[in-house]
Amino acid sequence: MTPRKFRNAVAGASSSTEKGGSPLSTPDGIAPFINAKADLPMKQDFAVNSWFAIGHFQAEGHLLDYLYHVMIFPSPDGKPILQSVVSITDETTGWFQGTDIILPFKENGASKFGIDFAVPNGEMRGTLDDLTVKASLPDGAVNLHLQATSSTIYNGGTGVFPLLTMTIHQYSVPRLASKGTITIKGKTYSVDGVSWFDRQWQNPPAAGAPPLKWSWMDLNLDNGDAVSLWSAMDPDTSKQRAWATVLHKDGTQTITAIDPGLGASDEWVSEKSGNRYPTHWTVRIPSLRAVLDVKPSPREQEIISHIPAMTKYEGASAVTGTYNGKPVKGHCYVELVGFGSDPLT
Repeated sequence: MTPRKFRNAVAGASSSTEKGGSPLSTPDGIAPFINAKADLPMKQDFAVNSWFAIGHFQAEGHLLDYLYHVMIFPSPDGKPILQSVVSITDETTGWFQGTDIILPFKENGASKFGIDFAVPNGEMRGTLDDLTVKASLPDGAVNLHLQATSSTIYNGGTGVFPLLTMTIHQYSVPRLASKGTITIKGKTYSVDGVSWFDRQWQNPPAAGAPPLKWSWMDLNLDNGDAVSLWSAMDPDTSKQRAWATVLHKDGTQTITAIDPGLGASDEWVSEKSGNRYPTHWTVRIPSLRAVLDVKPSPREQEIISHIPAMTKYEGASAVTGTYNGKPVKGHCYVELVGFGSDPLT
């Protein structure tokens, strides 16, 4: 497959895009179907809405990661419910804690220009230019201010793509300057680094559709490139389909196929859920001559949901390998949804 590549517009700038475009800028050429600022608030016409922030920091000799995710979706009886997910990881010591709460959705969080969610275990308020994220766990807490500093990844090129009989709307802002604190077991770290923000909305699959199962990664590389990566079964062909949307350092984007299966290996069986998850990946992106080794630390980063079907894996991971023939390293989260008790194949 020949990758598609296009340049991000930089309002009021010259032809140079060495800094990767202005914050939240949109691409030249084919226009996206969605807009990062206008589409941040809840989409009332869609049953599933999601706001997802993850970050990676170095503080006092520790590598610290956080995740805060708010999602609204229909319950089996059709009434909307809200899931609020929190996790914190210390990659240096191997400490991890993650959990969720499930609440009836009562139209809280709807805002004309941004979001304004406040639930017992977390808050997400503001816009992408001024976003507050707070979250709490039994033994940890997050208190951060985020501000977008990068162009936007419009997944699939236009921000709309098919996945498991659904039509997904998704954009990602891979770099938001992030300052604040992360607390683990009573120890508070001052942090100053970068978060990734992901916004997604869709309607759920029709009745009788195949079970949802996918892998997703946000690859943040030290050469300045950011990659949103998907892998899922194509229900029409029963084959894995995998692709990447890449925001390059110069502000251009590439959409390209990657090797299906993501080179998944090193199965871990959760004692809590019985689910089986890969915990090591060799991601190959042929068009970019990339071979990337992805490994979580610790491997046990499952989030047990109060709705068993919503239990998933969110693994803070290190990335090493080669990219365009040159050594590269970075970090990411690996999200695994729909992985049950079947062995890896």
